[in-house]
Amino acid sequence: MFDKYEHHGNMVTVRSDLKGRHAEFCLCQTPCKFFKPGAEDNCPVAQATYKNCVNHGLVTPVFECPKFEEADDE
Repeated sequence: MFDKYEHHGNMVTVRSDLKGRHAEFCLCQTPCKFFKPGAEDNCPVAQATYKNCVNHGLVTPVFECPKFEEADDE
């Protein structure tokens, strides 16, 4: 029912059926045109959410966002 593993340097617990599935649900990774992980112009909301996740050993999919805009197909 639950798995424990190391994530961002912390031992965390996750429901087994959800482990590794956050990207399937995260609006940022739909993809949003502002989501640019690792880039200086990454979305400030996504960057702050990621920083919070690292600081607290969390995984937080975003379900709602006022800045979301669907990325154009390239």
